[in-house]
Amino acid sequence: MKRLIGLAAIVLAVPVGVGAQETGNDARLLQCREIERKSQRLECFDEAMDAIFGVDEIAEAERQELQRDNFGNLAADQQDVADDFTGTITHVDFNQTYNILRFQLDNGSVWEAKSSGSLRYGFFQPGEQVTIERGALGTFKLSIAGKRGWRGVKRID
Repeated sequence: MKRLIGLAAIVLAVPVGVGAQETGNDARLLQCREIERKSQRLECFDEAMDAIFGVDEIAEAERQELQRDNFGNLAADQQDVADDFTGTITHVDFNQTYNILRFQLDNGSVWEAKSSGSLRYGFFQPGEQVTIERGALGTFKLSIAGKRGWRGVKRID
């Protein structure tokens, strides 16, 4: 009988002890709820959950892939966009009548070469390794590995 009473006392005391612990995570989650912008609120909740449970490697890989895919997409949220992109040209289409060069990269994005820059249109060939970086005022600059110069580009799709 004494064992049963002792066991009951332990079982009833444990939830009170666990509930009394203050970790600071509750306050952090409440702060996240007060953020109005959805993307910032989601980022706050992600950071709070990472602090509680640890970093989720799969979710982190998906975030990095999203940033890579959104590169050059001006409609995407700025925190979901990478600073630069390195890829391979898979298809080139040049319209001689209007002097428009469009090309597709290995991630499926379609870009159009602008008139700015010194990189010649003849350098745009399938299989070429390219790097696209952010320029000033929302512009993008493309450079081709092993070639001198750059060309202004704009993402079409």
